[in-house]
Amino acid sequence: MIRTIGIYHIGIPVDDLDRAERFYTEVLGMKVEARIKEEGARLSRLTCGDADVVLFQRPKPLSRNTLKEDGITHQAFEVPPETFDQAIEFLKKQGYYHSGPVVRPSGRAVYFFDSEGNYQQLHAAK
Repeated sequence: MIRTIGIYHIGIPVDDLDRAERFYTEVLGMKVEARIKEEGARLSRLTCGDADVVLFQRPKPLSRNTLKEDGITHQAFEVPPETFDQAIEFLKKQGYYHSGPVVRPSGRAVYFFDSEGNYQQLHAAK
């Protein structure tokens, strides 16, 4: 058995790195820490609170329906409870909203698509 102690980063594949970086910084408020190009790969390392999110440019765009092909696979990003309703309205206004809110014992959740068609979640703890 391997005992893991945390997550180093979350990796999200994207078709257009520049477009995705704008989405994650301008819509979700993340900060760019580094832009890296190595061994034919392009990526952007972003900070999301105390965690890192890395956007990986796909070698070839897939342009696919991720919800249909991947199911409800997603990353869940935490937002303060007091901004949850405003976040929903913002996602709707920007055309990214998909469904919700859903109320669970852990808090409230809303689902949306990022600029690359990846299914994502915002969560606000109770």
